[in-house]
Amino acid sequence: MSLIQETDFGTPKSKSEAMVTLTIDGNQITVPEGTSIMRAAMEAGTQIPKLCATDMVDAFGSCRLCLVEIEGRAGTPASCTTPVMPGLVVHTQSERLKKLRKGVMELYISDHPLDCLTCAANGDCELQDMAGAVGLRDVRYGY
Repeated sequence: MSLIQETDFGTPKSKSEAMVTLTIDGNQITVPEGTSIMRAAMEAGTQIPKLCATDMVDAFGSCRLCLVEIEGRAGTPASCTTPVMPGLVVHTQSERLKKLRKGVMELYISDHPLDCLTCAANGDCELQDMAGAVGLRDVRYGY
């Protein structure tokens, strides 16, 4: 017996009928206006690391793992709370984003007991999955 796993797009689906075209990692995608960059990326087949985002509730952007770069804009906004706009050029992967995500994850792990091998959730832990997704292998900060 296998369980059906549904894709979690990170943010709720937009109800808008107006469409917006943008570029994510070199791929053009057209999605309903009001769609988050995170959801647009997932619909294009690009998964952005996340901890706090789910398509069951409105995004609030607290975990900061889903940072992206947008050409022509300063900073690294959270993809879950940033809506698509016509002509945006978004990058979900870069050395800068890799370092930022790894640093954010390192802070989460620094305040977490490192008893993964004896934890009941071992192997089915979103924190563990995201630590792996951002390449975190060592933690500089003590628990």
